[in-house]
Amino acid sequence: MENGREKFFAGVDVGSTTTEMVVIDGGKNIRATSRTATAGDVRLAAHQVYEDCRRQLLHPGEDRFTVFSTGYGRAHVAYAGRALSEIICYGIGVHHLDVGVRTIIDIGGQDAKAIRIDDQGKVQDFAMNDKCAAGTGRFLEMLAHSFCIELDGLAECAAASQKTLKISATCAVFAESEMISFIARGENRNDLLAAAHVSVAERVAALVRQIGLQPPLMFCGGVARNRHLGRVLARELGVEPLIPEDCEMVGALGAALLAVREMA
Repeated sequence: MENGREKFFAGVDVGSTTTEMVVIDGGKNIRATSRTATAGDVRLAAHQVYEDCRRQLLHPGEDRFTVFSTGYGRAHVAYAGRALSEIICYGIGVHHLDVGVRTIIDIGGQDAKAIRIDDQGKVQDFAMNDKCAAGTGRFLEMLAHSFCIELDGLAECAAASQKTLKISATCAVFAESEMISFIARGENRNDLLAAAHVSVAERVAALVRQIGLQPPLMFCGGVARNRHLGRVLARELGVEPLIPEDCEMVGALGAALLAVREMA
């Protein structure tokens, strides 16, 4: 979007759970950000974050961003000039935040990814779980709903566990059934939630080992706000993950940076 000599570039990451937009200027400085629930309507969510960012920059309605889209709903963003793989965008976004990072974990609502990048942020290898909710944010959402807990409260409950339980099922549906069996036996809620965090971490750690862990490691995506899961991942992998402050914005940031690179 132009205003005199200034141009703005945006990345929009349309995920299954949330949609984020990051707007930067030609100097790669962040000028506006927005986040909303996707709520099953990717077009509406993409429109909402766009309008919110435009308001933050105080530009009239006829002005337009140069936008690249990413995420599972990237093909449905009508105003985007290009649709990009979120794996590529995460590599570029993470490299911008910390040039030393070589391995990335991204846990989203629908999938989990492990990505290895080089010293330029280019993807060298990746592994993904997108076939089952086990090992994704969706599994944690299911548990929060089952126990009538706010999603943000899961980490605190799991951290309060006093007993180690083991979830052996590798499928989210069977894992949920296994949790119900534990409840019927009178097991403590916090112990069950701790076991669920370990289950997710084990599956994600397996993805990381598949591509070869090369520290430093960064944990991104909205699920990275769950600090207990970050601690369990550190225990599983033997490496403390870096967690950026705006962990859910990394994919959108990467798309915006690619827009600058190609359009500036």
